[in-house]
Amino acid sequence: MSSAESSRCFFPESVEEIITLLAEGNNRTCLLCGGTDLLVQWHSGVTAPPETVIVINAVPELKVLREEEGHLVIGAALSHRALAVSELVRSRLPALAAAAADVGAVQIQNSGTIGGNVANASPAADLVPPLLAAGAAVIAAGPRGRRRIPMESFLRGYRSIDLADDEFILHFEVPVLPAGGRESFHKLGSRAAQAISKVAAACRVVVEDGRVREAAVAMGSVAPTAIRLPEVEKILSGRPLDSSTIQEATEAARAAVRPIDDIRSTAEYRRWAAGSLVELMLEELSGTAP
Repeated sequence: MSSAESSRCFFPESVEEIITLLAEGNNRTCLLCGGTDLLVQWHSGVTAPPETVIVINAVPELKVLREEEGHLVIGAALSHRALAVSELVRSRLPALAAAAADVGAVQIQNSGTIGGNVANASPAADLVPPLLAAGAAVIAAGPRGRRRIPMESFLRGYRSIDLADDEFILHFEVPVLPAGGRESFHKLGSRAAQAISKVAAACRVVVEDGRVREAAVAMGSVAPTAIRLPEVEKILSGRPLDSSTIQEATEAARAAVRPIDDIRSTAEYRRWAAGSLVELMLEELSGTAP
């Protein structure tokens, strides 16, 4: 990567330093933390190496993990491995912990970060469906201050996010499971492990008196971005998680997704898989899974 070797590299130690560097840069400036997506893109020529690289993995504020006022604050530079093994994440956001544990090999999990997984804006990003299902928000920072962006509006389209050139993801605010809450995450790939997902799905339900009081279902690799499935959520709301509800939700999921044919799968298979994952998750959350 000879052109990347000539890039200017900076190693800030604070959020303020990052903001200053971005304010002085241009649209050929790039933030780098784990690099598990960006380095592949640069080497393969999918994107041109930037003029300026800001390496942010030494900034403490980007590695926070704490609970406050009903949500977890998760720093953008926190690794997949850190999320997967954290008892706090596993107990408060089990679907996110499960997704993080399913990202690539251990080496990728140790290097890759939640911020990078989201900012890369791939429709197959494993961590995005659990974040969408939980109602997460992105906290962005830049020279004009900080702003809070709901995940659903942060994802603008294929490889497109709601960040200005001089902004970056500071952390995520993710509502924790409330009383009566249950979560599930599953994905399908070409192999049992270390595979990019053909379809990934996350579900959060809150059950009260045997009926679903709240429901959120999200999927990846079935549209230009990961998406929520409001049609499925509407079916679940107010109903018990019995076989009739689950079957109706399964068919609604297949009708709601907008998959494509690509090198990893066909649209037809993804549509079938979307329903099957919804069925699996709901059976799991109802306690009726085989």
